[in-house]
Amino acid sequence: MRSEVLKNPANPSSDFGHATNFASTVNLTARQIHESVHPFAEWEGGPFAHLNGLEIPQPDSVRGFNFSANGHLFDDLLSAEVYCDSLTGISGRGEGQYPIVADLVTAGSLRFTGRTGESVVEPGQICIRDTNMPWKFSCAAGTRIRVVTIPRPLLVSRIGSARVFNHAYVADAMTPEVRFLTNFLEVVERSSADLDRSPSARNLALSACTTLFSEILSQHPEATLSDHPQTALQVARNVIEKNLERGDLSPAVIAHMTGVSLRTLQRSFAESNDSIMAFVRRSRLQRAHDDLIKLGSAARVSEIAARWHFSDASHFIRNFKSTYGVSPAAYLRAYGTPDGGAQVSMHHEGGAPVRV
Repeated sequence: MRSEVLKNPANPSSDFGHATNFASTVNLTARQIHESVHPFAEWEGGPFAHLNGLEIPQPDSVRGFNFSANGHLFDDLLSAEVYCDSLTGISGRGEGQYPIVADLVTAGSLRFTGRTGESVVEPGQICIRDTNMPWKFSCAAGTRIRVVTIPRPLLVSRIGSARVFNHAYVADAMTPEVRFLTNFLEVVERSSADLDRSPSARNLALSACTTLFSEILSQHPEATLSDHPQTALQVARNVIEKNLERGDLSPAVIAHMTGVSLRTLQRSFAESNDSIMAFVRRSRLQRAHDDLIKLGSAARVSEIAARWHFSDASHFIRNFKSTYGVSPAAYLRAYGTPDGGAQVSMHHEGGAPVRV
């Protein structure tokens, strides 16, 4: 078994509270399972300390039991991808220092039973629960989960009442508020190096994530944007950059994928003196530029233009010259090609040369 926080090489002095990379693994053979008295003892004091009474009900005689968690830990905010074989136990100890936990299931299933009833979480669903109260749980073999933990006092103070935590909150992962949360977590993880170096950035990420949780539980998700006006913009930019090859990348589609209304999305870009489609065009041009440099003398303007959804080669060339000051061919002559060749041959469909 291994459970550790991996320190950022750029900040070797970081401790448990500030490290960005978190990893925990448990690999047990069937024999080790029967002989181990406390196989999960190393979890005590860490982000999985709310789990107790753990048992491996039916270990695979060949594979044994496997668990892995990989993600980021920013102070008291954990976001990790988890794989778990069949496991039962209790989540929560009835003590106020344990967190609010969200489990987004992508494979397998989870079952939680508390004093207010039972909840089954299937792939494509998220469950948010308060580990201040005990929940019996069972995890199916081969379950994959995105786990997020938030300090309980932060959420209780934001919501104003602990009554909302009396039940496990289960929702479809495709609801707008959950889509927005998962997209936001991607932004947080992509910014892990910056967060590791900046306490103020970590505090901002924790505050924004806490607000998102509270608004999800209060079922008013877009109210979070008034508290964190840059959050929607950052999330939307991340969504756009992941989907630049889609031909239907319109403002309405981007808003849907982001998890906000079109009006909110437009307002977020407008507040940064930008527009949605202007950002899309700049991002696509950057990708086209990268392709041009990568392909060098083998580059075909028409193919690059088509891939990044410019209407034709001429449209791409005009946009390229507007941004970089020269044509694609002149740019390659100035900066060279990967193979060091001096000749640049830019072609249109059918092999006919294009004047660039």
